[in-house]
Amino acid sequence: MSRTRLSQEVSCPKEDSLNLSFYSFPRLAHCSAFVAILLLAATSAWGQGKVLYSFTGGADGGYPLGGLVRDSSGNLYGVTSGGGDTSPEQCQPTSGCGVVFELSPNGSGGWKEAVLHTFTGGTDGLEPLGNLVFDGSGNLYGTTEYGGNGCEGFYGCGTVYELSPAGGGVWTENIIHTFTSGPDGYAPWAGLVFDNAGNLYGTTRFGVNSACNTLGCGAVFELSPSGGGTWSEQFLYVFQDAADGAEPMAGVTFDASGNLYGTAGIGGDTTGCNPPYGCGTIYELSPGTGGWTQSVLYTFDGANGNFPNSGLAIDARGDLYGNMYNYVYRMTPQEGGGFNLTNLHTFNVTDGDAAEATPLIDGGILYGTVESGGGDNRDCTAGCGGIYRLKPTGSGVTFSFLGFGTANKGEAPEGSLISDSAGNLYGTTSRGGADGAGTVFEVTP
Repeated sequence: MSRTRLSQEVSCPKEDSLNLSFYSFPRLAHCSAFVAILLLAATSAWGQGKVLYSFTGGADGGYPLGGLVRDSSGNLYGVTSGGGDTSPEQCQPTSGCGVVFELSPNGSGGWKEAVLHTFTGGTDGLEPLGNLVFDGSGNLYGTTEYGGNGCEGFYGCGTVYELSPAGGGVWTENIIHTFTSGPDGYAPWAGLVFDNAGNLYGTTRFGVNSACNTLGCGAVFELSPSGGGTWSEQFLYVFQDAADGAEPMAGVTFDASGNLYGTAGIGGDTTGCNPPYGCGTIYELSPGTGGWTQSVLYTFDGANGNFPNSGLAIDARGDLYGNMYNYVYRMTPQEGGGFNLTNLHTFNVTDGDAAEATPLIDGGILYGTVESGGGDNRDCTAGCGGIYRLKPTGSGVTFSFLGFGTANKGEAPEGSLISDSAGNLYGTTSRGGADGAGTVFEVTP
């Protein structure tokens, strides 16, 4: 199999440099692959990769849209939006309701997959999209966009679930919250985050306040354990009338002081940009004795970007990093209040396009995925997508891109990346692979 190289180096101006330290990655010390494919090849580029697993779209799942989480033993966990059970009507017989999976090294250089839970489209949920998160006891938590007890016109309004290991490779699902539309919100697209007290935080794209549109404006919620395996929900903030943002598709991020940050896909300037919906906002939620206070940190107006769907990464200085559809940005706190937005890189299709996942800060370098672009359209009409890197240099920031090149190596990575202690990156592609149903990949920078 020939190696395809797609790499572009672009030096950014010094004023656009990241407030991050330099970091050098070691080379990968072993070769483990379920499918031995050179994923992101380059003789002189910054990384190589391989496919760890290729989904079939059947019982093993298919079409993962979220990223991965890793345990202390090096096992990888994630969800697929399709595959699994294809029998119920709501599971759309051609795609399925989705699964939760685990990938484990098999001891001989490869990886094996185990399905921890298969969604049935009923009360247990349907179509998981966001990342999973572990608690301190090894339980996994996630959301499903649909499923639950049902909402008028939908196959349920979504759930929050817990998966607990029961021994012998068996995991037990417990639904800790079912959304009911109306006053409760529905369609949680993103994953969850924990605070130090064991409470969970997340967003619903729709529901609660119908002032934005008939589907509702969305909300930020908290789930707190209340004993006996039950959890109680409260809203930290309900988006009001689109001026403050609406339809949050991404989750929230904590800073060191306990403030939460996130993006709203529409809202903000509802008259000058994409009227009457707006082009989106970046917001902050701050805790206080009387509850949480929301502040709009930035309003997009089209000229400075629109429709921010990625979550935010935060560095030690409190700078925020996110992906707009066609560029990567940094939000820097200003003296006296407020934030300044800097465009770190604008994609030009040949070096990627459609960056929608939360970026990763690892060892002082910023990484992210792009769903399409890359300049090689042999198998993917708009390019197969890839991974970008923004690395601080003496003259500012250097941008590098690694494209997938061909669909059998994976296509359309839509989820965020994670890293291990050696600096290796792990992620998923929503399509492509041996059966076209997506992959799990590893990259060695």
